[in-house]
Formats: sequence, C-alpha cells, structure tokens
Amino acid sequence: MKRTTCRPETVSVNRLALAAGLLLAAGLAGCGGDSGVSDERRTPSSATPSSTLLSMPDGDTRDDAVVPFEPGTYLIPSSAWSVTDLTVTFPEGWTVQYGHVYHQNDGETAEFYTVKVNEISTDPCQDGSTPQKVGPRPQDLVAALLEQEGPVASDPVKTTLGGYPATRIDLGIPKDSKGCSTLEADFGLQLWYSRPADKYFVLLPDGTASVYVVDVDGNRQVFVTQVREPASAADRAELQTVLDSIRIER
Repeated sequence: MKRTTCRPETVSVNRLALAAGLLLAAGLAGCGGDSGVSDERRTPSSATPSSTLLSMPDGDTRDDAVVPFEPGTYLIPSSAWSVTDLTVTFPEGWTVQYGHVYHQNDGETAEFYTVKVNEISTDPCQDGSTPQKVGPRPQDLVAALLEQEGPVASDPVKTTLGGYPATRIDLGIPKDSKGCSTLEADFGLQLWYSRPADKYFVLLPDGTASVYVVDVDGNRQVFVTQVREPASAADRAELQTVLDSIRIER
C-alpha cells in the first residue's frame, strides 16, 4: 500500500461514546470554541499581518520533501485539491509537503490539508479495497464516510469553517483490529484516494482524524486534520488557532 505522510467493526451504538472521546482527545471544538487550555494556547503572534498575504514555497508538489516556511498569513489558491481560494495564518514552526499538506512539528503531532474527495475505499481493512464513487454534494460524502467499513466514526456535527457551513466527522482506529489485515500489518487505514490531487489519506494507528465537509455555495470542499498521540494540549490548541484563521475567498 502506498502510504502518505497525511498520513475499525462498523460504527454502531458506540458512536456517541466515541464522539465524546474523540472531541476530548483532539481538542477540536466544532465552532472554534474554548478548548479548555487557554493558558497553554500558542497563538501565531509572530505572524505577518493578515493584510500581507504570503505564498507557499515553490516546489514540485509530487516531491515528498518537507519544506519549512515563515509564519504569516498565506493565500492558498484554488487547485487540484481546493475548489476555492482561501487564506490561512500559520504560527512559527510549521512545514509543508506536496504543496498542500501542512505539518505541525514536522507531522509528529498534527497536520491538516485541503482535498477534493470523489471516491472512498469500500473496506480500508483489506489491502486493494475497491474504490466507491461518491456523489458531488456535501451530504453524499458525509453519508459515505458514515457507512464506510473500517474506521470508527462519530456522529456528524454541524459547524462552520472559513465562514461557510460544514459537517465534521471524527474518525478513529478501532480497539479490536482482528481480521483487519492493514492494521495487523501496522499500515493504518487508507480511507480514500483523491484523483484530482493524486494523493491518498491514511488514518494512522496513533492518529485521530477530523474530516470537515464544507458547503461552499453548493461546491464541496474537504479539510482534514490528523492529530497523533501523544500530542500536547498546547499542540492541539495551536492547531485549532490555525483552523480558526481559515477564510474562504469567493
């Protein structure tokens, strides 16, 4: 299996309990609310003023090199992985890979990226799982993720991101991996392959992912975060400040 630095029985009655646990573990409030660690928050105080938009370092987006960049507010233009322009403010110490995967602490604690998802794996527990096409509407992807075999999914949460309505689903690795060949091989779960971006997303054994499906004037935009253990409260709070800074430009 091809594994990217972006870097499960089926969901049942345990979904509500998982949702509460994931929200606590990831420290990600649906609307950017109080994370409970305000004394540890690391805000992008050293960032360039938002009126001065920066550009990500140039480079071959197929190259897996991790490139550091200066703190500041960046314009992320529409592309194979984004349906619209957006701006994001990053604090010091972040890096970028493939041109659109943003790493905190070189990906050792957290990362996030934008992506266009048009198909998901039917059963990520099995290597070589047949891909399943997903309809174009935001709710099509939400429904597909909730029905996907393998990861444990929370109930969907209505929220906003970048000023637009969104649905967030938190995904985790099940405690019982018996019969899941990819987990038994310590590969993680490949949830989807994005043809537009030519990238995979793998839910890591030590990771918790939050998928934000955003409705941008009828167009579907997906934002993904993955927090890896043992991320600190300060790391999670910093990731939240980055998410809160996103503004979608139309």
